Amino acid sequence: MRRIIQIIAPADPPFTPMNFTRVPIVHRFWYGGLAAGLAGFFLGFGLWLWQHGQLGIAGDYFFFKLMHARIQIEGFVGSFLLGFALQSGPHVTGGKPPPSELLVKLLYLLWAGLALTFLPVSWLAVVGNVLVSGAYGGAGYLLLRVTLAGNPALRMPRGLPLALGMGLMALTPWLQLDDPGVALFVLWCGPVTVALVAAQQLIQNVVGGRFLQKGTALAFALALLVAWLVSGGAAFAGWGSWRLAGVAWLVVLAILLMGTDYPRAAWRFGWAAIQLTLTLGFAYALGTALLLSAHGAMLDSAVHLLAAGMLTTLILGVTVRVAGFFSAGAVLPDRATAILLVVWGMVALVRVFSPVWPMEESRIVWVSVLGGLVLLLWGGRTAYRLSRIHLLLPESITGKKG
Repeated sequence: MRRIIQIIAPADPPFTPMNFTRVPIVHRFWYGGLAAGLAGFFLGFGLWLWQHGQLGIAGDYFFFKLMHARIQIEGFVGSFLLGFALQSGPHVTGGKPPPSELLVKLLYLLWAGLALTFLPVSWLAVVGNVLVSGAYGGAGYLLLRVTLAGNPALRMPRGLPLALGMGLMALTPWLQLDDPGVALFVLWCGPVTVALVAAQQLIQNVVGGRFLQKGTALAFALALLVAWLVSGGAAFAGWGSWRLAGVAWLVVLAILLMGTDYPRAAWRFGWAAIQLTLTLGFAYALGTALLLSAHGAMLDSAVHLLAAGMLTTLILGVTVRVAGFFSAGAVLPDRATAILLVVWGMVALVRVFSPVWPMEESRIVWVSVLGGLVLLLWGGRTAYRLSRIHLLLPESITGKKG
């Protein structure tokens, strides 16, 4: 059995310990993201089973649907994006990072706010919304300051989209995220926009692509602005349509892929989990944009293709790599991570198309179980590696002996 496991997922070369130049904060945010992800996904699986008559319980389905959306967007996706943006954002935009102690305060705001949000007292829920908005708004403000003081060449394609995408997340507590159109607007213009900035950094520094040049950088920024406006119009103002928004996001993705030379760089880079992560992430984003372009009314499927497909795949693959380097030890072997990503992709696609593909209810149960196992394996291993980071911090960083 051991030989079979070694063949399927051979051990990776040992990691070189990271040279820390400041107190890391990424693991602080990602702990909360792991907890929110497990809670949110299992609630989502429960709602899926409930919707198909597999759970004989009574209750307000739409209340739990809204809770699921908020946990997933504000707690799960938001925590991982905050951790990445506040840890690596200054490097991505060529600026100087703010003090770690200041950034950690945003974490306290976020989780205090989320905790108050779900209490059955209306005024406390309002206070919670304010705190959550403060966490994301504060992050957007700090990233904007870093951007304006950073590399001017990186402002248009990276710094401003990163800061504005994070700042938009400050609106989420006040929006009806159980409305698929509203959720789709938030996902595209918040998390996906931030993810596209992170992808630029990974393509350039890891896969071997290039950063967006002057003309291409301007085209990307303008296309992104148009996609934001059209998406907002489709979600809130009643003008435009999600078909037009789908076309706008196809243009954004095409400019990014061609401008960074990702297809050629990925081919040269070869098979690896991080390359598969980016490729699948782009494939799900393109699939969502194409789905909207062809069927502007399939908003629920689009939401889940973007959230469970693109964003969760990027979170799974990137956290495995980053947590491994920060903790000087593999979260999972590279090949095992690739297998996990493919399996999760099958779970996500079944969820996306279950409303239009008739299937036996028992299959939904088994797919939910499979998805839960994937998340538990990834979450458990990631949490363990994150817990090792503090052991590697030198005295010059922590100020503590031993």
